[in-house]
Amino acid sequence: MPYRHTQPGIVVVVVCLASGAVGAAIAWQTELMPMIVTLIILFAVAIVFYSLTVEVGDGELRWYFGPGLWTYRLPLDEIRSVAIVRNHWWNGFGIRKARGFSLYNVSGLDAVEIALKSGDIRRIGTDDPQGLAAALKQAARGG
Repeated sequence: MPYRHTQPGIVVVVVCLASGAVGAAIAWQTELMPMIVTLIILFAVAIVFYSLTVEVGDGELRWYFGPGLWTYRLPLDEIRSVAIVRNHWWNGFGIRKARGFSLYNVSGLDAVEIALKSGDIRRIGTDDPQGLAAALKQAARGG
């Protein structure tokens, strides 16, 4: 595997833990059952989005969140161009559809924008945008 990088989802985990702590305190004081369901959901989100792993190799780009319950795959020959970009804070974290692109992100604002031959655009958040962009460009050249 020529490139493999895992970024920790610090923002997602911190938000889930902080929200969970507040929710647990409320549930403890009020004994509200819906709050317990919310805590379970927050715990599940923290597990799924605790990291984002990106791999380039074997003729494809792959990425997955956390334990890898599902993997996104993109053949390298479908990529038209690669660029390093910076997202706006309002684009958020997780899996998002924004105007003009799809975003996969767990922390930070840096990303690599991948324009596909179909016209679709994918942005993959990373704390190593230069390394990911270089790996994609090198793989596209056949190296």
